[in-house]
Amino acid sequence: MSRRVLIVDDDRQMVRTLTDILRLEGWRPDGAHSGEEAVEAVRKQPYQAVLMDGVDAFKAMKALRPEIKVILMTAYTAADIIAEAERAGAIKVLSKPVVLSGMLELLEQTRKEQKPVMIVADDAPFLSKLSEMLTEKGYVTLIADSLNDALHTLEERSLAAVVLDLRLDGIKSEDTVIAIRRVSPGVALILCNGRNCKPDHPELLEGRLIHASLQKPFPPARLIEILDELFAA
Repeated sequence: MSRRVLIVDDDRQMVRTLTDILRLEGWRPDGAHSGEEAVEAVRKQPYQAVLMDGVDAFKAMKALRPEIKVILMTAYTAADIIAEAERAGAIKVLSKPVVLSGMLELLEQTRKEQKPVMIVADDAPFLSKLSEMLTEKGYVTLIADSLNDALHTLEERSLAAVVLDLRLDGIKSEDTVIAIRRVSPGVALILCNGRNCKPDHPELLEGRLIHASLQKPFPPARLIEILDELFAA
């Protein structure tokens, strides 16, 4: 998920102000003015982080998306409220009025903790379209147009998932999968293959080697569903 943040408060002016500030800082903010509205927004959209006031709505969000990063903003400093928020999984409780520099630093920390998704394909239109779609849905997205580029990225960074197009020119699909697995054994590998693109040894690409397989053209919502489930695990 990439720079999409939800701001929740019944003070509409505060929501507007924070929305304007975060947009200037390069975030993509949405606003909500009640717990119910916020929970419904989280149901529909994966957010990088949520800034909110209210422990009960926070618990409902965690039930929908256990991986969600929430920063609570509250005018109350009672120890029991703070303790309840921390037990529920809030990454920080900020006192109102919120210090902007501290809030922005916390948001950047949630982004640094996010493991990206990488798309590997040498089909430029497919690569561009898929990358744009995942970014729009809030995922930190990297791209590679060759196996060598993909392996180099995997050596340098920890990734949550790799979406791999089996049509990489000149390389057998099994060799591509095994090369990626050798460099990053724990990454979730999602294969995309066309109707006429079949692996020579499909039995090698089953079970523990791959997380999921999609046949092109596939509904974009299906890939998002797989990734949402993966990040919620």
